[in-house]
Formats: sequence, structure tokens, C-alpha cells
Amino acid sequence: MHASTSRPLARPLAHPFARPFARARRRLGGWLDHLAPRGCALCGTALAPRAFPAFCTGCLLELPGARRARCRRCGQPTDAPAPACTACAAEAPPAVDATLVAADYAPPLDRVVTALKFGRQLPLARPLGELLAARWAGALHGEPLDCLVPVPLAPGRLAQRGFNQSLEMARAMSACLGPSFAPLPVLPRRLARLRDTPPQAGLALAERRTNLLGCFGCSGRLDGLRIGLVDDVMTSGSTVAEAARALKAAGATRVVALVVTRTA
Repeated sequence: MHASTSRPLARPLAHPFARPFARARRRLGGWLDHLAPRGCALCGTALAPRAFPAFCTGCLLELPGARRARCRRCGQPTDAPAPACTACAAEAPPAVDATLVAADYAPPLDRVVTALKFGRQLPLARPLGELLAARWAGALHGEPLDCLVPVPLAPGRLAQRGFNQSLEMARAMSACLGPSFAPLPVLPRRLARLRDTPPQAGLALAERRTNLLGCFGCSGRLDGLRIGLVDDVMTSGSTVAEAARALKAAGATRVVALVVTRTA
């Protein structure tokens, strides 16, 4: 079913106090920014209170790959914007219906992602979530989503790291969407990893495509929902594709991958 004909189900999912709480979070964030102005997440330049996203104008304009033409399905660079590249056109039906990429996985943004994940610098989740929110509002305006679902970590890796960076970015993304948008519900427990798998980063491309087969599952039904699937890095696309298959098996109508960076 196409997104324009699916039923908008965000309201039944949202907690009755979700919107007031989101407004309160935005006000609190604004007050804190007045007391201690934030710096650009990349260069440290002082930002104006309530700056959104938390990157200075110069760094935003110079984000690698931010203005690159991409396949709308998988996010890979293309010569011109296209609904689907050759590889995606051959995949029917697609696991992921659309992909939004904020920038390339390259300096200096890759260092921010790495510091968040492996340096345990949790405050960096907010600017990255804001960056995704800004890109979503600009590039996918008119493509409604009902909720955000973070790509889950394996239990062992979650215990080791102490947090799921994709969940923290999804929360930041939901909380900072502008006043013209209702806060999107974040569903952190609907999608789960059913088994531990070796890290994708250490595998060859062919191994990446088989490593995650059947490793995701959903608790409960997601009938008719248009879901934003949030992740930090996309390489082969195997993780988001397998997660999207699990979401659609649970009834999701459309899955849009929202990723901060994509490797070549």
C-alpha cells in the first residue's frame, strides 16, 4: 500500500501527554542553551540559543555528501536524484521503501559518530538526532511517518555500551521537531534482535548480507504504520533491510531508513 493511502495511526500510539512533554523538553533545552550556549558539534563555534540543528552554518554547508544526489531507495550516490538506482530497481518488493542520508561517513562527521558509539559521549546523540530531524523536515516533508523505531543492539553489546545510540538519536529527533510537527512516538521495544551476530564492520560484503538473516523480530503488530527506522551508519544496507523485513512482517506499510551517515 502506498504511503498516501495508508491510515495515519500516530495518534493511537502516542501517549496523551506526549505533546506537552515534548514542548516542555524543548523549553527546558532552550533555557539551558541560554544559560550555557552550545557549541557546534564539529568545530565548537558558539551557537545561538535554540540553534537547530547544533551545527554552525559553515559546517552544515561543508558536511561531506550532504548535497550529493542519491538513490531515494538506498541512499547510494547517483549522477542525479532518482527513485531507484539500477540495483534497487531489480529488487521487488523492496525491503526499505526510501532512505534519507544526512551525510557521508567521512571526516569530520565520522568522528562524531565514533565518539558517540565507542567514546560513550552520549551528549552527541542530540546534535546527530537534530541533524536527522532537519534533513527529514527538509527532504521528506510531505512523506508522513507515524513513529520512529531505532535499530536495536544485541543484548550483550547494549550491556557493554550502556546505551543504544540509535535510540538516543531517535529520542532527540522526536523531541526537537519544530512546532509545526507533532512529536513522533518512539517505539524502542517493538523491534528486537533475536540472536547475537558478529559485528558487520569486520565482515566482507557477501558475509554482511547473510550475517543478519532472520536476526530481527517484532513484538506486537504494526499494521498500517509508516515507520522511520533510525540508525547511525549504513554501509551495505543489510542491517536496515533485515530490520525493515521484520517490521513489514509485523504489518508495517512503509519503512523509511533515517541514517546519519552512509559509507561509499
